Amino acid sequence: MDVFRSFTLAPMSAGDIIDRAVRLYRRHFLVLLRVVVAPSLVAYAGGITYTIGLRNFSIDQGDARMVITGLMVMAGVVLYLAGKIVFFALLGGTSRALVNYFASGTELRAREVFRTVRARWWQLIGATIMVIILVMGVLAMAYMVFAFLFIIYVTLSTWVISGLPNWLQVIAHTVFGLTVAAGLLLLFLLVYSRVIFVPQALMVEEKGVFSAIGRSMTLAGRDVRRIAAILAFQIYIAWSLLLLLVIPLGWYGYLNGIDINPFGGGAPLWYNIAQQTLTQLSEILLAPIAMLSFTLLYLDVRVRKEGFDVELLANRLLAPATFVLPPLPVAVAGHPAGFTGGGSFITLGLEAVEEAKTESQEVDA
Repeated sequence: MDVFRSFTLAPMSAGDIIDRAVRLYRRHFLVLLRVVVAPSLVAYAGGITYTIGLRNFSIDQGDARMVITGLMVMAGVVLYLAGKIVFFALLGGTSRALVNYFASGTELRAREVFRTVRARWWQLIGATIMVIILVMGVLAMAYMVFAFLFIIYVTLSTWVISGLPNWLQVIAHTVFGLTVAAGLLLLFLLVYSRVIFVPQALMVEEKGVFSAIGRSMTLAGRDVRRIAAILAFQIYIAWSLLLLLVIPLGWYGYLNGIDINPFGGGAPLWYNIAQQTLTQLSEILLAPIAMLSFTLLYLDVRVRKEGFDVELLANRLLAPATFVLPPLPVAVAGHPAGFTGGGSFITLGLEAVEEAKTESQEVDA
């Protein structure tokens, strides 16, 4: 089947994008699984190492044990962060292979993804780190603003609404909490939507790190609603799958007298490892859907703003022109003008010069 014709590049709604992403995920499940499984296993090993080191860390059982467990905690953190960075870098790098799949019908292969990612490896890593730093910085600022607003609200509420009925105080507190939560969510979406197309700008348009961030901010300026819809769908299916996997484990632990409270810290080591295993499994299975959705959104934005479908169709149907220059006539000593023997223009010119020098030397002699 002609992939370009089956995937009509036309403006799509959030529902269309999610539907096509799910269909692509089903069609290329094994390829996408091969792409993300290696960094996921690295992050999983880091999480397990961190858990074991943290549970066995003690300053009362000798310096050797404290040093070993401390090193295990640090190694676990490093492995986990490295695995996650590579995980998201590979997902972003898949966008180039996906665009090639749509544009020219090139089969989507894990080997092709690795090859394209290897060519832009450091740019992808740098962009991933920059995006993480940017998002974390904005979240830190939002946290400080929230703490400041919370202090002001608590101070004013003790003066203004402390004498009101309890039900009215509950309503006031609820309205304040919902308003702050909505504001933080909107701020997160505004920031996240500005950097969502950084991997696509890096891989498809081959821009630098800072140019890709600027390009992403330009493209995704007014698509907050569709990005929010894609994120809501991703969160919904992620929690659904995670609960589907974790609930049987929780029931088993509860029936066997295990403290299943995630903040209790009384669960045995095998239970924590099982929880991490199921959490990592759900991420491996579902993270490619978000990547496919945002790549489709990137294509849709370029279709709306830049006529990207016309560009792809032109590149597909119109082969680049090839100009072949005819051989130029070269006057060579001993041959008539216009002689175009087997040699090139430069070769024949050098031969003519050498013959002229030889004749001049013979006359001088």
